[in-house]
Amino acid sequence: MSQLSDLKQFYKQAEALDASKLKNSNSTTPLTFAFERDNRRVFIVAHPVDFWFHFNEKLPEEKCAYEVIPDGAPCLLYLDLEFRLDLNKNSNGPRMTKTLIDIICVYIKNYWGIICNETNVLNLDSTRDKKFSRHVIFRIKSTAFMNNIHVGRFIKIICADIEEYLAADGCAFHNILSYFKREHLEELIVETDKKRKLFIDTGVYTRNRQFRIYKATKWGKLSHLRLAKENKYMPIEELENKELGIFLESLISYFPDKKKMLFLEINENSKIDACKYTQYNQRKELQEYPNNQNKESLYPAIDKFILDLVHPGTIRAIKFFEESQTITYEIVGNRYCANIGRPHKSNNVYWVADLKYRCVYQKCHDQDDCPNFKSEATPFPCEINFLLSDADDDLFFDIPETSENQFMSTNTNQSF
Repeated sequence: MSQLSDLKQFYKQAEALDASKLKNSNSTTPLTFAFERDNRRVFIVAHPVDFWFHFNEKLPEEKCAYEVIPDGAPCLLYLDLEFRLDLNKNSNGPRMTKTLIDIICVYIKNYWGIICNETNVLNLDSTRDKKFSRHVIFRIKSTAFMNNIHVGRFIKIICADIEEYLAADGCAFHNILSYFKREHLEELIVETDKKRKLFIDTGVYTRNRQFRIYKATKWGKLSHLRLAKENKYMPIEELENKELGIFLESLISYFPDKKKMLFLEINENSKIDACKYTQYNQRKELQEYPNNQNKESLYPAIDKFILDLVHPGTIRAIKFFEESQTITYEIVGNRYCANIGRPHKSNNVYWVADLKYRCVYQKCHDQDDCPNFKSEATPFPCEINFLLSDADDDLFFDIPETSENQFMSTNTNQSF
């Protein structure tokens, strides 16, 4: 039975992450999970063992749960692989998955000198009659990435290499890809309803990403993540409860003991590095779960303008870039994207205010459907232009702030 007293429930993700951070400081290792019901999510902070037993008490159709991968926290290398079966009738998903795992293992050895293979990789399957779907998780003993941004950079480098190598049509030598059969590399490209692309979802490496857990399904679908038939993973620690052991080792951000770990890095300039826990602790531990980004800028009038544009959404975070004179507004509660003419299902959008050109435009975190998308510019209203032109910037602070809309329900009578 689950220890309900050890499960703390929240209706806002930020509050759950803050609570998890506080608990983690008391020599425990809680994680933040999300339960989905009727397209709404509630957040649970708990030790993974307690959560697992609570999760298993649910009916199969209620097991709609996700791990929240905290922004800035160490994490495993993880992949979300998928393609539509009706558009790719001749594609061999299991073989494609193995090819990709083998490629990544060679890249890891080439970059960091770490040897791994399929026995270090959890291969989880939730394929249904219409879609091939796998979650692939690399758990190499005492090794993790600095955070999921570094994982994303690594995977995007590999994707770019594959695409460039195939585009060269065999005219160029690659120190890794040239040793794989070309037909196996070509097979990694699949048809979608828009374009041909790699079957890797590169949009899953974002801030506080929610990643479906072992044995969970999406809401309204009985597509539970289970061990794939081809799974060859060998547990690092054998538990008497094998299902619990698989669950714990499949968690992306669960590391009970970081002190002996090596953290892999790929910096913004693609510089490859790694550091031990002591170095990581000095550089990152104090901001392991950062949740302190501004929710208002020095220009309340622009903030209000953005809030009006994204209603009923609200602003989650604001960043000012002095060099480009732009302000980015991360939005929650409204995922409408002008590029596709509807809200995205999982990825958020953000808005950019350009102080130099006096306009705002929408951009998107979905790098598959909307790579480099930038909406048509919306000019600042006259009153904002007037304020920007005035030498006395203090005028901005005379404009009353707009209260934020609630993103998550606070109905405490709901039970998950």
